[in-house]
Amino acid sequence: MTEEYVSLAEWRSKCEAVKAFSEAQIWVHKHLIHFTLFFFITGLPLISREWFGWLAFVFGYPLSTVIGSYDPYSLGIQVARFIHRISAIGLALVLVPFLLKMLGELRRMEIWPECWRFSCFKKGFEDIIDFYVHRKKVTFPKYNVGQKGWIWTVVVGMVIMYVTGTVMWLRDLFPPSAWEVAHLLHDIGFFIAAIGLIIHVYMALLIPEHRPFVRAMFRTGRLTEEYVKEHHPEWHEKIEKEG
Repeated sequence: MTEEYVSLAEWRSKCEAVKAFSEAQIWVHKHLIHFTLFFFITGLPLISREWFGWLAFVFGYPLSTVIGSYDPYSLGIQVARFIHRISAIGLALVLVPFLLKMLGELRRMEIWPECWRFSCFKKGFEDIIDFYVHRKKVTFPKYNVGQKGWIWTVVVGMVIMYVTGTVMWLRDLFPPSAWEVAHLLHDIGFFIAAIGLIIHVYMALLIPEHRPFVRAMFRTGRLTEEYVKEHHPEWHEKIEKEG
């Protein structure tokens, strides 16, 4: 009798039967984290000198010692602004091909409401309160109403940040009033993004039920059928119907 051995990758492929994220989604999510880190580090000294001016000195002091006759803070602001803009271009180069690729799959993505009636949204919010606050067992699709709201907030927020950032970058092409409004909206969006990111990281890492999703997003892209059936039964039923 011969014994059959399987590799760890083969074993995982058999156990993790449900594909949650494509390779493109995993790739974009990882790069989104990298660029977001650059945005925050370089954006903070541009928003507040009193609180984050020290970051400008961190950026500017090494370069000022080489160039000489330049104020480290002023030089640091210019370096931060340059990295901020280059990061925006880099993220666009990542997002545009991804969005074009996803256009064909847009209708099949699980980011749309299952129902557009007010009662459905009301039930969705009641479900997330029952699940996260009262710790009751609730049936969810792939994403609950809060997660879908977060996805759309990110999409709309990024569009606003790019538009306002472009106006500030090309300020000479716009009237002063437009630049001032863009600057205000960009700063507000920055703080909303910071708060949302903190909540997002907390929900992803500190809620035990979400950890398999995190591993799928960063590693395999797949989930076990048992996990999906237990925690996302509505999504599991949909998968079964679609074969």
